[in-house]
Amino acid sequence: MYSVILKKILQLCALLFSITILANNIETENYKVSISESGKIDYYLNKSFIANNDTIKFRTDSFAGFSFAGISLERSASNINKFVAIQNGISYSLEYKDVNGCLAIDAIVQNTTQNVFIPKTGIKIYLGLDTYMDKFPHWNDIYFPTMLRCEKTHMTSYFMTPKGKIMLVASPDPIASWENEYECQDMTVKGKKITHGLHRIYTSSYYLLHRLPLPARHPQESFLLFPGDEKRVRFFIKPVDNLEKVQKEFYRLTNAPILSADLYTISENDSFSGKLFVDELKSLEIRTPRNEVDTLNLLKDGENTYLWSYKPFSGKGEYTVTAMNDNGKISEMKLFVRPSFDYYLSHARKEALRSKPTTTHHAECFYPLYSYFLAKKYIPNIEEDIRAEAVYDSIFHVLYDKKKGEMRNGKFRIQDAATMAGILSDRFQVTQNTEDLENAASLVEYLIRCQGKDGGYYNPAHKVHYTSVIYIAKSIMEVMNEEKKLAVSSKTWADRYEKHKKSVINAIDDLAHRGDDVETEGQMTFEDGMISCSVTQLALAAIKTNNKEKAKVYTEQAVCLAEKHKCLTQHLIPDSRMNGATLRFWEYQYTINLMHNGMNSPCGWSAWKYYGSWYLYLLTGDSKYMRNVINGLGSCMQLLDINTGELRFGFMPDPYIEAYQFMETPSGSKKPQLNKVILGEQYLSQISNWHFADPYAWRKTKFGIDNFVHEVYKCMTEIFMENAYVIETDKGELKGINCIVTKADNGTYYVDYATETVKNLHVNLQSSHSFCVEGKKYTAIGCNWMIGYPNDLQKF
Repeated sequence: MYSVILKKILQLCALLFSITILANNIETENYKVSISESGKIDYYLNKSFIANNDTIKFRTDSFAGFSFAGISLERSASNINKFVAIQNGISYSLEYKDVNGCLAIDAIVQNTTQNVFIPKTGIKIYLGLDTYMDKFPHWNDIYFPTMLRCEKTHMTSYFMTPKGKIMLVASPDPIASWENEYECQDMTVKGKKITHGLHRIYTSSYYLLHRLPLPARHPQESFLLFPGDEKRVRFFIKPVDNLEKVQKEFYRLTNAPILSADLYTISENDSFSGKLFVDELKSLEIRTPRNEVDTLNLLKDGENTYLWSYKPFSGKGEYTVTAMNDNGKISEMKLFVRPSFDYYLSHARKEALRSKPTTTHHAECFYPLYSYFLAKKYIPNIEEDIRAEAVYDSIFHVLYDKKKGEMRNGKFRIQDAATMAGILSDRFQVTQNTEDLENAASLVEYLIRCQGKDGGYYNPAHKVHYTSVIYIAKSIMEVMNEEKKLAVSSKTWADRYEKHKKSVINAIDDLAHRGDDVETEGQMTFEDGMISCSVTQLALAAIKTNNKEKAKVYTEQAVCLAEKHKCLTQHLIPDSRMNGATLRFWEYQYTINLMHNGMNSPCGWSAWKYYGSWYLYLLTGDSKYMRNVINGLGSCMQLLDINTGELRFGFMPDPYIEAYQFMETPSGSKKPQLNKVILGEQYLSQISNWHFADPYAWRKTKFGIDNFVHEVYKCMTEIFMENAYVIETDKGELKGINCIVTKADNGTYYVDYATETVKNLHVNLQSSHSFCVEGKKYTAIGCNWMIGYPNDLQKF
């Protein structure tokens, strides 16, 4: 009898336990979410991914979420999926629910006091999604915060893994701001406690309330609560399986207009076009750089979907599009009409003479030399070129040890040797002085001495794989392009060329084998540069090799890595300042002495990606790669302010960063002072025009590092200064890039180059067409160089 009673008690306990577990879950046919006793998400399971064992991980530490920062919640007695707390008369609650098959979290903050509530920093909610990428292959399943964006009336964001899985977090309600939770460590500088940023992100957060200033596009009133008022925000979480679905899902989740453009940066001869998701449109306007207001042309393209187009009439500069629906939801988009490539290269040289290269051995510090010699090659200016030559003469022999054929003090950073070798190859094209190429070749020999048996180039001091730290193999290939010309009549150069080619092929074979299992400088993570530089070097080698099997292997791995890199690229942000730019977040402290992490998107290193995108376009004919080149490189080029001529270091997407920064104080003194600054969604200036070695500044012996912004104009030059492109669209229209294409009555297409420096024409055609270029007639089909061939792409 007692055994029967005991059995029934155990069965009752088991039943009660199962009910408790079920009470902590929300489960539908689409997903299952597990919620802890303190109201945080343990995991989210998208049932369509069950076959792939895709359980989306949330953090369990102090960044766990959803949770209010600094507030402990308890389960509500009246609602098992609601969690509440009250602190100093302020009520906090989170409630989980299913809304039309989508997980929703209602966050509410209410002021129950008789006083105005103005929190010092704001009311922050940790998302809790684990974004901490620290090792291969683990990082392939971790979500990176790819895009976060506040509008005045709603919020959109998405997180993406290298494997291509995407989680949307969006709100139909306005939130004050957002923040990435960067990993950092405390340090003391000049008696002040500051943070030293590392290379990983724990999670992201959303602010219901936040102090001002904030970007003008954010709500400007969400910094306080009057007595009895509340702030109520609904967050939706929804996974999607590809980028093409993201914008339509944003529209569904926010009930707000969603704007996008095909190209965010164009020349003065081009037109903009794109897509708009909206229900009932109340207004759609575009404001020009001269503050005129115009309208866009709309064409219905399905339910709640429109195609739009616009031909700029107001010249170069930034255009801002604003859309409003009948419910008062407002969305914004920025577009940019750029000046010529000649303009950018010319002004890059001017700025390289203002913020000169330095004798700090870091490659970043002597990057202006690229702009010196490329500008001299394409747009010579006697006065400026003489000044540039004097700068080069003053620093080269301080940096380069002629006797050893190595960089001085460069044993920790082989990328310094590779970069100087690339610079010398460009200099040789201008001078035709074989001493320049001799010096470049000696640096290649040094790099070969740093090559491992596996083919990788290794940092000799730390034994770290460095092939894709900048782009060691590409730099060698740049030298080889010039060596090959001399090898025709010189056995010495022929032998060097063959030795260097063997080294490069071994290095590329190693990259093809490794995939994303490579290393980088600094703290290991799934890092923008190591992936984009691997893509660039693999794809370039695929173009240059005569071995079809190797070309296929190199191309396939480059395409695979480019797909993985999408999580580190702002493909969807409707802002010409950032669209197509890569996402990096640790350079500020090293380059402009800003003692806080923040995204620099873009900065000079974003340009690494566009070489690879260009090569993949030439290899595959897929126009998405050229679109990324135009948008991403377009955002990078805007680092040069066309109104003032100033070349800025980078653009910060973060809406609010409060930190310490060494600044020139007083202005013009060239003396650094540690000041508190508040920054957000803005360009940040270089400091190397005034910041030199100083015993009172952080990293006092390293200066001029912000000069790597010149990578942008090196990349621009390689892709566009000598090359124009014609692409046939799916509708059969021929579009010109760096050229103007017009169709005559007889069906012939006339191509006029945008600049006198263009001499090569690439076509990507679905059918045969007749062309007339500079008085000569051609017939072409397919994806190939119709006229000329770039020196940078010559075969091995």
